[in-house]
Amino acid sequence: DTSTGKGEVFGKSNVVSQTAMVKGGLRFISEEQKEEARNQMREIVANNLPQTSATISFTDSYPAMVPTEGNNRLLAELNQVSLDLDQGEVIGYDPGKRGAADTSFVAEYVDCLDGLGTMGSGAHTPEETVNLNTIEDLTKRTAVLIYRLINQ
Repeated sequence: DTSTGKGEVFGKSNVVSQTAMVKGGLRFISEEQKEEARNQMREIVANNLPQTSATISFTDSYPAMVPTEGNNRLLAELNQVSLDLDQGEVIGYDPGKRGAADTSFVAEYVDCLDGLGTMGSGAHTPEETVNLNTIEDLTKRTAVLIYRLINQ
């Protein structure tokens, strides 16, 4: 079901379906990690059962955003702004668990941060929420960060 991203199957457990299609997404922190995952998937697909065939294809969308020292320096500056505004410590999210970011498209050319927007829960699900109470503080924090970066 393309509108919900859900599917159902039924039938006997000892029958190979005539056709099956699976779609998914890969998240990765480097192009090398992406290619390693793709190569492993290609090996699995190439090892299909006798009298069956299988293919796999990939479409690139977001490039990798490799953690860098420059990004860590920006994070340290953001953290200092947050502390100065009594908004608490800001720590980086585990790169292995993060998703795609618009900044990924320029990350190989310039130091970047992602995740400066509002807080919430249930990201990218029907249960996604936005905590509107976070907008003012996070906007202030980002504005002060930009001001400090411009005036260095």
